Amino acid sequence: MAKKFNLAELMGEAVSKSDTGEMRVEQIPLAEIEENENNSYAQNDIDELAESIKVIGLQQPLVVRRKTEGGYLLLAGHRRRNALALLDRKTAPCIVLDADLDPSIQTLILHWTNTMARGGGGLTAEYTGQAAKEIEAALKDLQARGVVELPGKLRSYVAEVLKTSESQIARAKAIDNGLTDEWKELFREHRINDSAAYELSQCDADLQRELHGAYKDRYWNLDAKKIKAHRKAAEFDFTPLTCPEASPCIEPCTGADKRAAWVKDGYCDGCCHECSLAANCDRVCGKVKQRLKNEQEKAEREENHEQQIAAFNASPLAKARRNIRFALACKDIRNVDDLPEARHQWYMSWLWSADPLAYHAPDLSDLFEVAQALEIDPFEMICGRESGSVWHEYTDERPPEGARVLCKLCGCTNRYGEYVYRGGKWFFPDLDDEACEANILVSSWTEVFPE
Repeated sequence: MAKKFNLAELMGEAVSKSDTGEMRVEQIPLAEIEENENNSYAQNDIDELAESIKVIGLQQPLVVRRKTEGGYLLLAGHRRRNALALLDRKTAPCIVLDADLDPSIQTLILHWTNTMARGGGGLTAEYTGQAAKEIEAALKDLQARGVVELPGKLRSYVAEVLKTSESQIARAKAIDNGLTDEWKELFREHRINDSAAYELSQCDADLQRELHGAYKDRYWNLDAKKIKAHRKAAEFDFTPLTCPEASPCIEPCTGADKRAAWVKDGYCDGCCHECSLAANCDRVCGKVKQRLKNEQEKAEREENHEQQIAAFNASPLAKARRNIRFALACKDIRNVDDLPEARHQWYMSWLWSADPLAYHAPDLSDLFEVAQALEIDPFEMICGRESGSVWHEYTDERPPEGARVLCKLCGCTNRYGEYVYRGGKWFFPDLDDEACEANILVSSWTEVFPE
């Protein structure tokens, strides 16, 4: 008569016992233990396990089955055996199962002992799914042959063997059954986690294939939340696989369910990316909505900045800035790199910056130090020259070498221009080419520029 499934009893009946009936642990030479080719568990972190055994000893004995032709077949403890071999141990403590052990019971014991060796429930979804298949097949075989009774859900017995929850068993089986081969390979390589693998297993094969191509070499950018969104968007035929707004990151299309009715009635194209009505649409997707918000905020910042620049240019500080630049130009200093001392360059960048609001104006002490170093009158440098005698007749009076001045030109009434005087010749101020001489006739010049 079949009896109710009890893993401990099944294992106890299969284990060799001492004369007192206690489970016997034997020291068996490693050379006599043959590794099991059916073992599906990864053989990683052997070095760390060996160090642990060296410090605290082996916590779980190996499980072997006696072979009829002699020797032993390793059922559980492949990592432990390899770690002992790495430590040059000659023997290993083993629980010995009978030679005629039922293959299905052997399968249950194999998975149970491997689970317990990992502290119970320590398997990843990758191994849990495969292990659950093998355990289910073993339990069904034992039930069919009348060895055990399995009242209730089969999944609960699988969970008992693997020391995990039924929901975890269901997730692992879904991954094993639903994940395409290309994603399974990435899952085995730990390039996607359990949650992402489960969500992918809920997608059809076509969507999995499209996502594999879209995220190629960027699998780190894919998580369970995104996969759910991709699956939801795929329910509608008007959605793109990935959002055009999402560069450089890959993102799914969102909010398709809100627009579906409008698309069906012909009021909406579906994708908000290039829609001219997106700015005033209450069903615009979050990505485009954020982009429009960013563009509006940027435009407001630029407008505000232009107003601040205009206010600055009309301020006394801007006038002083122009005076200082003119005074320095008379000393052949036209940008910050022309200053002879590096420490002056550090705090005088403001003078030549295209955006004077981006820098702090130099302190008076700094300006006075520069003026003294260049032998410039600091008050004249900051306030500008007196405007009593503004215009100077040319060539009776010549500008300072390298000065940028306003010139009144000969031949035309009210014709003026800004030029640089250098070596007795006039040059255009904004051209670096010193050979580009301005072909002009100057009647007079001034260092004072109109505001």
